[in-house]
Amino acid sequence: MLKNYMLVSLRNFRKQKGYSFINLSGLIVGITACLLISLHVLEEITYDNFHPKADKTYRVVMDMYGQGELKTKSAPVYAAVGPNLLTDLPEVEMSARILPFGGGVYSVRQDDGTLIRYNEDKAVLADENFFDMFGFKLIDGDRQNVLSQPSQIVVSESTARRYFGNENPIGQSIFWRGTTELKVTGVFEDFPENSHMQFELITSLKTWGGYEDFISNWGWYDFYTFVKVADGVSQDALDQKLETYLDGKKAEVYAQRGIREVLWSQQVGDVHLESIGLSWDMGENGGGQQIYFLVIIAGLILIIAWVNYINLATARAIKRAKEVGVRKVVGAGKSNLLIQFLVESFLYNLFAVLASLALVALLRPLINQAMDITLEQSLLFGPTVLGGLFILVLIGTLCSGLYPALVLTSFNPVAVLKGSLGNGKKKFGFRQLLVVFQFTASITLILGTFLVIKQLNYMRSYDLGIDLEQTLVLQAPSSGTSDDDLQNRIQVFRNMLEGMPELEGFTMSSSVPGIENFSISGFNSKYYPEELRDCYRVGIDDDFIQLFDVELIAGRSFLKDMLTDTAAVVLNEVAVKHMGFSSPEEAIGEKINPNRPNESTIIGVVGNYHQATIKQGLDPVIFSYNRRRQAAYYAAKISTNDYAGVLSKVENAWDEIYPDNPFDFFFLDERFDRQYKADQQFNTVFIGFAGLAIFVACLGLFGLVSFTTEQSRKEIGIRKVLGASSQKLVLLLAKDYAKLILISIMLAFPLGYYLMQEWLKSFAYQTRIGVEIFVLGGLMISVIAFITVSFKSFSAANGNPVSALRDE
Repeated sequence: MLKNYMLVSLRNFRKQKGYSFINLSGLIVGITACLLISLHVLEEITYDNFHPKADKTYRVVMDMYGQGELKTKSAPVYAAVGPNLLTDLPEVEMSARILPFGGGVYSVRQDDGTLIRYNEDKAVLADENFFDMFGFKLIDGDRQNVLSQPSQIVVSESTARRYFGNENPIGQSIFWRGTTELKVTGVFEDFPENSHMQFELITSLKTWGGYEDFISNWGWYDFYTFVKVADGVSQDALDQKLETYLDGKKAEVYAQRGIREVLWSQQVGDVHLESIGLSWDMGENGGGQQIYFLVIIAGLILIIAWVNYINLATARAIKRAKEVGVRKVVGAGKSNLLIQFLVESFLYNLFAVLASLALVALLRPLINQAMDITLEQSLLFGPTVLGGLFILVLIGTLCSGLYPALVLTSFNPVAVLKGSLGNGKKKFGFRQLLVVFQFTASITLILGTFLVIKQLNYMRSYDLGIDLEQTLVLQAPSSGTSDDDLQNRIQVFRNMLEGMPELEGFTMSSSVPGIENFSISGFNSKYYPEELRDCYRVGIDDDFIQLFDVELIAGRSFLKDMLTDTAAVVLNEVAVKHMGFSSPEEAIGEKINPNRPNESTIIGVVGNYHQATIKQGLDPVIFSYNRRRQAAYYAAKISTNDYAGVLSKVENAWDEIYPDNPFDFFFLDERFDRQYKADQQFNTVFIGFAGLAIFVACLGLFGLVSFTTEQSRKEIGIRKVLGASSQKLVLLLAKDYAKLILISIMLAFPLGYYLMQEWLKSFAYQTRIGVEIFVLGGLMISVIAFITVSFKSFSAANGNPVSALRDE
């Protein structure tokens, strides 16, 4: 019997090729879009799940409170936290720390004695049990001993090939920052892309000077700290212990500074998606809220595709009514007919899923490149996805096939064979409800698309308070010379660049915009004589403010010939208020850290500028004068469009002055834009899949109009015979449809507004949800609907009325 049902269904596919093509197209596009989003979501939510006992592995992070308010959420914590937690908390079985200061110049000596240098930024120092804590694969070396001694380094497989070619890297020497010789003790497999840690070189933390004192260092908080807890210990239980842990270690400091710090934990698998708002993180992590919205889009696209099937199936119901009538007359029961139509729905969903699998497999590389995402082939054909698709076929069969099957099997065989099924004038029912849902979902997606585009454009065009354009930034040299020699080299290099007509200005600083500032210190003022107020600290020279066009609000900048400026500071507006001053003018001439050895005079106040993405708020910043020219970055403005020519001249000058350091540069506006990579990725993915959802919805509109015209064909025929014009008939057909559109708009606008507000909450600076978004969204869906309705309605209105009125 089942074989017969399938043969009948396949016969119907062949007889109704156009209808089958539209139905399959909608399902294929909908399921393909849903599958792509699901793969992306699976990639995101499975970050770091490959570690052993990942559910018991946590990163310890820290909230910093001042004056009763949350000031900073810090990803790194104090050096002493890890080893002391292991000693003090029986729940903790293992702890490991990562210090992100392993970057810089790494050199490898060749057979001829020359050095090849690499500027590495994916380099860290770590505790000896790093590879015990995490599930990264060690290809060569003893897991327990590769980081157990000072001056040991473990490198990634790709880095080993870069440095040593086909030679065995074990036992080879790598020189760090020109002076520290490290021995390669292990090689690890390149970290998988679904890890929030992406390191290429890992040096033993014992190499760092003063390592023995780390266990009691409660002042240096640059350490990413992980713990593994015993079986049966919940995250809530761990957090209860962590919440008050620092109170017993730093009570005196807290009382002095009027602050409090609270530790809490993140499961290692949550770090990638649940770290929004954490400062000084390892890198750019994703956003759980964005994944939430993508899941909503996937669900909407899939449901819209199924609604399309329902609409098209019911639109064809009249043409299949006689088939149902004949089957009933010859003895087919309602259950037989129900199974028949459910089998047909099953085949449609099965074919669509198979086609979607093939499409995704073929298009995956192009999609990865176009949307800057990573969809793994192994995940596509893994048990999770294949099992999910099988369940989807079953759900799709019921969701999309049950209602049309019930409609078709409910026809009276006598009425069917006499051709008297009514004129389609039915009250608002289940079919209309589905149509309203489809329009509501489509309009909501359109509104969301406009907002995503508007917010990203808003962030990119926002006045940062600083000029980033045409700015070349060089990584300052970090190796191999005395202080006096370094000063001489810096001055010579500076003179060479200032002599180039293609460059305008030159400055050196400890940080540049787009690079998160790690330097934070506590300061006093006359308003806070006993309480230390945390501010970011940036070392700059006398050209920084002018080169970056930072607004000088009061006072002056640093002067090269003013020797007293070594004991002077410049504040931004946030720092002025943070230190208790009522205005920039009042702050000028006042002291920071008054009556203390490090007392400084405020000589200037500059306007606020964004050091990092505007997703974060403005921070208090105190600028100190870096007269010794010791800086992490050099920056110069380019006055020509010949970037290649400028870079060539600058590189030649660099190689002449700093032959022991690789030439490492970036353009500041491009580097700053990297902070929006996750937002751009979400923007691309959202717009792409929202477009697919709207396309699928268009097929649904076609199904709706098809249904309407099929049900009203006799009425259309009578009106044409009585003299109605095609235009009037089109308006007649569109009238009921317009009501559904209006209802959908009334539902979509408040729903869309709520969802847009929720999405914007993750941004410190938000664009306005303007009326234009709703006007454009309503117009867009109306235009799409008008085109679809016109295409089908004109076809029906221009049909032969005789064929419509004939009693078959």
